Amino acid sequence: MNRRTVLITVIVVLVAAGGYYLTYLQRVGKTAELLAAIIAADHKEAAQAMEQLGERGVQLYPKVLDLAQGQDPDVKWRSAVMLGELGRSSAAEVLSEMLDHPSATVRAAGAQALGRVNGQDAAAALARLVGNDAEELVVRISAAQALGALAAEEAVPQLKQALVYQPIVAEGEPDNSWQLRVAAAGALGAIGTAEAIDALGERVATSGTEPGDIRERTAVAYALGDALSKGACESGGALRGFEALVEAARDEIGDVRMAAVDSLQRVSPPQGQDSKADSVLEQAGRDPHYWVRQAAAE
Repeated sequence: MNRRTVLITVIVVLVAAGGYYLTYLQRVGKTAELLAAIIAADHKEAAQAMEQLGERGVQLYPKVLDLAQGQDPDVKWRSAVMLGELGRSSAAEVLSEMLDHPSATVRAAGAQALGRVNGQDAAAALARLVGNDAEELVVRISAAQALGALAAEEAVPQLKQALVYQPIVAEGEPDNSWQLRVAAAGALGAIGTAEAIDALGERVATSGTEPGDIRERTAVAYALGDALSKGACESGGALRGFEALVEAARDEIGDVRMAAVDSLQRVSPPQGQDSKADSVLEQAGRDPHYWVRQAAAE
């Protein structure tokens, strides 16, 4: 290689290195701007910053963890969301402390994030939130979802309680308690023990034509499929869950029938129940509800 070639090569390398360094500085500067935006009063600006920071990887973790330990409630819940996105289990202790925060938004964000960072040690505290009828609904929903993500079997009693939660609501006031029952159903489906399956089987047999009732029974039918598809429950639990799905496949509401048929397609029938499963799916194939027929055909 002659001197001219060497010189050209060196120049190219220096230019490339300079460009990389400039890009690095720009990235560092942008990251600093986004971190500053997390503590902004403007929720929209903060949300946009959180989304962009989530794309920048785990190198942000120490700074976000520091922000999560501050005093500002808005900064705390935003940091909790970020920690959940980053998924580092070492954040569980800081997130667990949020469960006792005066702000329901912080408690809910901390609970949700604990499910995403595999905060198993917080399962008992999350179960207490789910079982506390005086707690804010959004907090109980987040805690139930986290317990489902953790597959926390020890929380089944509290989740069963939440599955049947029906508060007294003043006339004219909206009743959103079905959202908690849906979250509890999903968690019980993820846990999948015989006790969880029995609770789901009893709940899917309830009636009601209000939108919340329909969403709940639909979610319960899907959750039964999740639980039974694990194949980990005792034979008695599996049979009871299967029979509950068979009954749900005859529900008066098409969406519930669709969910039950979808679940029956995903599970293996208990011993001696193949013909019953085939019969239900055959009937579903002639159902007047289009999506029930589609579920049967899959």
